Amino acid sequence: MDVLLIILTIFAILALPLLKKYIKNKRISKYIDHLPGEKWYPIVGTSLSSLKATRENYFDVLKSRHPRFGPFIRLWLGSVPVVQIYKPEHAQEIFKSNKAISKGSFYKFLYPWLGQGLISGSGPKWREHRKIITPSFHFKVLDSYGEIFARKSKLFADYLQKYDGKGYFEVTEDITRIAMDIIVETAMGVKLNYLQNTDGTDAEYANAIIGFGTIVYKRLANPLLRNDLIFKLTGIGKKSQHYIDIIHSFNAKVIQTRKELLKDHKNEKEKKDELGRKVKMSFLDMLLAQQEFGDDEVEEEVNTFMFGGQDTTISSLTYTFLALGNNPDILRRVQEELDQIFIDDPDRPVTPADLAQMYYLDMVFKEVLRCYCFVPFLARELHDDILVDGVLLPKGANVTINLYDLHHDPDHYPDPYKFDPDRFLPDQVAQRHPYAFAPFSAGPRNCLGQKFAMRNVKTLLATILRQYNIKCQEKPEEVKYYMEIVLRPQNGLHIALESRSR
Repeated sequence: MDVLLIILTIFAILALPLLKKYIKNKRISKYIDHLPGEKWYPIVGTSLSSLKATRENYFDVLKSRHPRFGPFIRLWLGSVPVVQIYKPEHAQEIFKSNKAISKGSFYKFLYPWLGQGLISGSGPKWREHRKIITPSFHFKVLDSYGEIFARKSKLFADYLQKYDGKGYFEVTEDITRIAMDIIVETAMGVKLNYLQNTDGTDAEYANAIIGFGTIVYKRLANPLLRNDLIFKLTGIGKKSQHYIDIIHSFNAKVIQTRKELLKDHKNEKEKKDELGRKVKMSFLDMLLAQQEFGDDEVEEEVNTFMFGGQDTTISSLTYTFLALGNNPDILRRVQEELDQIFIDDPDRPVTPADLAQMYYLDMVFKEVLRCYCFVPFLARELHDDILVDGVLLPKGANVTINLYDLHHDPDHYPDPYKFDPDRFLPDQVAQRHPYAFAPFSAGPRNCLGQKFAMRNVKTLLATILRQYNIKCQEKPEEVKYYMEIVLRPQNGLHIALESRSR
């Protein structure tokens, strides 16, 4: 009897929702099932190849689809209908459309951490929040973060001295720590000091964020774990909740502390700490000062800021080291530009005015975003039919844009796997399709924090590359990736640093 009850329970959990969705998806099926794609199976849909994949080759399986099936691919991820595209001419119709503003259903796995923040949210709440938050990324506000960027970059460059002349070492863990330090201070006004202190409450918070991100990938890869009830019953589901409890507890304490600080200094033009020093406004402070968000909404947006900022910093720095460590001529051009900008004082901090002069480094950074495209996919859920190049994408379907293939489309990037910053010379950009480069998405849902990310990473690079030459042990063609929320090198990244003689 117990066995029968278990079987019926499993049927209720899996089969009945699928049946309900099948009825709902009949119209969608009519329009997408004629598109090419992998074979469909009950319960798992077309996900069999993904389920059979190992963590090591999962991204390769995903990347193999467009060469086999063409520019439009039909997917059924369990009972979720998806059309995947990659050509910029097709992606443009999704990016520009107000019918495709809602994020795809897979972003729900981020809800426990991000809630309905700007990355994962949709609808009227998302529109209102974006309108309120947009001024927080004005260039004058970004200028105010410049001191934190410069101070943390100098700290990181000094920290790296212990590796100077000592051969190759694994660098991604150190990058993760400095990225976390920067994003927590700019987002929340808290000095985490994770780079030099990997134990204690602050480190527990940082590790919880990293751990939760890994679990999200596992839910995306396994259709069974996408079911909330099943997921919560598993060990990985319990670990996810443990991470979320740590994050929320830390956030609640910080939010309360910052609210009290704002209250104590509400009649002063500038906040000051206990020693009378000026306290810079964090992103959290700006949200609290708006007085339009409840504490839960404030936490959602701060978490969203941190989610976008830390992964972008970690991945951008990692893959720039990979690129420059394998291209000494490009590294030399970057350093020559920096030497000219800092000719008055080679060791002074980077300022916002300096960043505006780093034309070649800006091209290098954009080529890193293209060539190593560490956010390889994004998704939208359609609230109306959209016609794309004669193909009707029906209301209710998800549309996934394969940014990795978009950024490696040979029709727009000859020799697409070659690292070549000159692709971003003004005349080259003008000749390309405007949606052939979209690392921060595009259209109404483009990333508000892209300028923040670029300033942060360029400040780190400008500080480090003035002090060190870099070599990389791995060759780009040898690097294999883990498909998580972002692409991560499976074996880390090993670089060697040598102090420059100037």
